[in-house]
Amino acid sequence: MARTLHFLLLPAITLVLASCSTHKYVASSFPNGKQEVVIYMKGKGEEAEKVMEKVYYPNGQVEYVGKFKNGVEHGEWVYYYENGTRKYVEHWVNGLEHGINLDYAPDGQVHRELHYEQGKLVREVDRTRK
Repeated sequence: MARTLHFLLLPAITLVLASCSTHKYVASSFPNGKQEVVIYMKGKGEEAEKVMEKVYYPNGQVEYVGKFKNGVEHGEWVYYYENGTRKYVEHWVNGLEHGINLDYAPDGQVHRELHYEQGKLVREVDRTRK
């Protein structure tokens, strides 16, 4: 009996895990064949939902990575200079900027903080002034 139950549960668990997996879709490529925009979808068919996006520079370096929830920006978005150094870090909640976003200088040092509350800029800190 336990063995039969095991064989019945295994395909069901596999089906559930497969339906939850994320699928990669290359939306566009550069003329050199390298990927430019990659979209990650969760689910199948018309129920599929965009959960992440990656955009690349022509040299193959990531330009930015961002996450989505229910079709809008949600979570951390990170932008990079072409050499791979962080450029910006943004925080989103349900399509609105929320929290502390950071702007980086090309040398990797934070030069500005932008404080958001539900999409509204409430404070800016310029770290270049001393």
